[in-house]
Amino acid sequence: MKKAFIMLPLAVACASQFAVAATTDAQRLAQLEQELAMLQEASSYDSLSDRMSINGFFTGQMGVANNDAGYGNRPGVEGYTSDPDFSLGSKLGLQGTFALTEQTQIVAQLVSRGADDWTPEMEWAFLSHDFDNGFTTRIGRLRVPLYMYSDYLEVGYAQPWANPPADVYSIVPVSSYDGIDIIYDTDLGDASLSLQASYGHDVDDAEDNPLGVDVKFKNTIGMSATLSYEEWVFRGTYFQSELESGDVAIPDVPAQPFEKFDNEKAQFAGVGISYDNGSFLAISEYTISKVEGKYSDTKSGYITLGYRINAFTPYVNYSFLETTDNDERAPTAVDDYPNLVGSSAFNWERTTYSVGSRYDISSNLSLKLDVTYATDFGDTHGALPSHGSETYDDTIVYTVSFDAVF
Repeated sequence: MKKAFIMLPLAVACASQFAVAATTDAQRLAQLEQELAMLQEASSYDSLSDRMSINGFFTGQMGVANNDAGYGNRPGVEGYTSDPDFSLGSKLGLQGTFALTEQTQIVAQLVSRGADDWTPEMEWAFLSHDFDNGFTTRIGRLRVPLYMYSDYLEVGYAQPWANPPADVYSIVPVSSYDGIDIIYDTDLGDASLSLQASYGHDVDDAEDNPLGVDVKFKNTIGMSATLSYEEWVFRGTYFQSELESGDVAIPDVPAQPFEKFDNEKAQFAGVGISYDNGSFLAISEYTISKVEGKYSDTKSGYITLGYRINAFTPYVNYSFLETTDNDERAPTAVDDYPNLVGSSAFNWERTTYSVGSRYDISSNLSLKLDVTYATDFGDTHGALPSHGSETYDDTIVYTVSFDAVF
């Protein structure tokens, strides 16, 4: 393009002396200007295409249970029943990356979920800058890095399961936040280490949680570390936040206020380990959470084992969820709600077993089949939605999922 600019004055100066008989100076100049405009336009298109990339993912899922217990992906929120559901686990996502410079880029991820009537929601929207010394900083809307699969939480194709183990992945109600983080990546011989510090805030909307009020997560701050060595990955995470809300009602008993969050401190810690040699796959995570006041403190964990046989990856999973502060919530009798006595509604206990298989149809499309059995609720309702006086001792959920990336 620079050469075209340099040659243009020379061409104009020489045009009057060396013009072909049928070509005037004005015609020659117009032709050169047109060619220059075409070069500029082509260069602009080439530059944009090199600096921008768009990809996406899709999950089409059907789930059905053997009863109406409502096992789902979050404690106390209605999940799968005996009526087949095609929306709860289905989603469509688009992610775009635009490079402002070689070191600075803008990333946005838009996700539409069937459970939310396919209303688009911005999961990621941040500016990232690489300082070329191992440090990267990002600001905007970011993913909360709590779990081993947090970065791929929405991308079903990147996960071995039909759904991540709910006993662990459902404990923290927010998955993204508005704020900033700093990431440091370094090599340690044959190993690599990634450190991430995060700060920000978010809101858990009333319509998405069993408490019935907006819960603000303020001054959320945390650190995560991931060490990768050959087939092994080790991860540790710690986060804390301050919670604020209006009065929280006991589920299904709106006349009985529970209490509100008034800058209550919440803490989350987790560790994880995975091994994948291309054939054998093992993943395990363990988490604990604590919230000041009468809301649930928990411990939970899972272990998944899988083995790849050509395009098939059969797997088994064991997980558990248990509240650890039941004695701190004194039950209060609630007339007409014998299965839901006051604050003990936030006592949870269950064990979950899953067996399933993934089949890679192509390099970007997979089919997953899963059977999940939840039981061992003890004296609790198993973190399932309350159904008045009706109780369930267990539930079985059957899931079929198609996952694609493009």
